[in-house]
Amino acid sequence: MSDRMIRINSLIKQEVGLIVQHDLKDSRLGFITVLRADVSRDLKSGRLFVSILGSDKQKRITVEILNKSAGYIQKLLGSRIRLRYTPRLRFIYDDVVDHSIHVQEVLDQIKEKDKLREHTEE
Repeated sequence: MSDRMIRINSLIKQEVGLIVQHDLKDSRLGFITVLRADVSRDLKSGRLFVSILGSDKQKRITVEILNKSAGYIQKLLGSRIRLRYTPRLRFIYDDVVDHSIHVQEVLDQIKEKDKLREHTEE
């Protein structure tokens, strides 16, 4: 990936994060973090990977709301950044945060079992 595409992806990630945080007013939205932007080389489409805290139902609803609001978000994005094309946006839920939380819980359980084992051996 070229330096230019890296900068564009970073800028879009940052700006969409701000738009979602400040400009979307829907009480059904969960806590959203934009993890990564992946814009096509021709700048006509972009996938935004998001992490959402909440129940599975809330995550599903939040992604639906984001995708339904994509045109509005794209319009705001176009007014904030100067590109030949403003990418057509699609939001995708990324479970990397959920996975890392699960791994941490498993590690904590193992650590706790080791402490109990050491304590009973003494």
